[in-house]
Amino acid sequence: MAIIPKAYADLSGIDYYELPGDRNLKQTAEYVVENCGVEGTGYVGKDRLYGLEGDIRCKSAKSKAYHLRWPWFTLLSFGFQEKHFEKSEIKMVKEKPLKGLKVADFSMVYAGPICARMLSDNGADVIKIEPLGIGDTIRANNRIFSHFNAGKKSIQIDLGKMQGQEIALKISEQSDILIENYRPGIMTRFGLDYATLKKQHPKLIYCSISGFGQTGPDSQRAAYAPIAHAASGYDVSHMRAQLEDNPVPQASGIMIADMLTGAYAYGAIQTALISQLKSGAGDFIDVTMLESSMMLIPSQQQSAQRVNPPRIGGFQPIVTKDGYLMICIVSDKNLQGLCEAINRPDILEDERFTRGKRLLNMKEFIKEIELWSSQRALIECEKTLNSHGVPYSRYRPPEELFEDPQLMHRGAFQKMEDQDGNYWIQNPPFQFGSFSNSTSSSFPAAGEHTDEILEQSLLFSREEILELHQNQVIGSTQK
Repeated sequence: MAIIPKAYADLSGIDYYELPGDRNLKQTAEYVVENCGVEGTGYVGKDRLYGLEGDIRCKSAKSKAYHLRWPWFTLLSFGFQEKHFEKSEIKMVKEKPLKGLKVADFSMVYAGPICARMLSDNGADVIKIEPLGIGDTIRANNRIFSHFNAGKKSIQIDLGKMQGQEIALKISEQSDILIENYRPGIMTRFGLDYATLKKQHPKLIYCSISGFGQTGPDSQRAAYAPIAHAASGYDVSHMRAQLEDNPVPQASGIMIADMLTGAYAYGAIQTALISQLKSGAGDFIDVTMLESSMMLIPSQQQSAQRVNPPRIGGFQPIVTKDGYLMICIVSDKNLQGLCEAINRPDILEDERFTRGKRLLNMKEFIKEIELWSSQRALIECEKTLNSHGVPYSRYRPPEELFEDPQLMHRGAFQKMEDQDGNYWIQNPPFQFGSFSNSTSSSFPAAGEHTDEILEQSLLFSREEILELHQNQVIGSTQK
């Protein structure tokens, strides 16, 4: 019988091993511990591999680690098949790098929660602090909520009550990172502002997300993503890129500012963690939706400071027989590839379409392309353009993303489940070579972990927890 190590202390930070393959496929795993000089044989189950004996950690299809102490004969009786993998088939997977970090997530809706979810995706333990009742306002749509809060624990606290503030303070003092997106001044009212917490917790990394900033003449303005789009110049820049004679601002239905702000907050927190390693001190991070949205229009910002600036943008949908294409001709090489693809070498010699002048004559340029594309189906256009290296894409609805071969290859989605069945949420858009950062396949009910956190982390007695419930300081629900 092969030897399986009974203690994981010898693995020097290695969390598990996995076979190569798509993250969304049910995988089996075999443990080959090279630094211990042993190999192991296990049993392939429906979605994971079980070790023969000892305390074995394995990775399931849901990307969670399990400890198993089941004897091999029990597995045989379940009909599992024995299989051995060679060392060359094994990929070493390390612990997620943020494992051990604790995050207090006071944020709601989109920007703060997506930042906290990415911290969770990469190993951090995240506690979501929610108000009593419905909790986070986006819980009205269960699936949207899960996208922003997968992998977290939830506790419900009435921060308007002194006892609730004391509980939140204890959670904050045990956390390495705090994220909040209340209107500036609210956390100070709760006694949970950075200046207060820093006195007892100087290593705390505190990230505040707001529409316009924590200080300044507009700091108290309410803001959601569409407000940031309008205030930042993004919407007007997008309007000016249209080829209509009298364009108007477009309707806003995509929360770009929220997602972008969350991503910048996540990056800022990583920077603060590195700074903390060097200095030993935490820091305060002030991230705004306004300035995050402004980062989308660097060319337009520079153009606004010039006299008679050149036109920017102007890329428009290209008509085909059965749909639309986006074609971006930026470089001379792009233009040459396009002219070869549509058999129009004369366009290369047309002064109107040379670099610098093409944007001024974009309507005419598009008409020339559509003489070719409007006579052909989308799939024919795509094949021809792709074979000539022309940057293009058809306009796809979101429904098509979940069957896209490239996204499936990358394991871009995590399968979730609710009362209505299975669905997908997106994994982080960045992947690593040595560990999986797929998001969790579970998400919390409002206050699902309230009692657990109070009892196990904050050491409240059962009697104290019951009293807090009776006084409506805390709330909890079970899935």
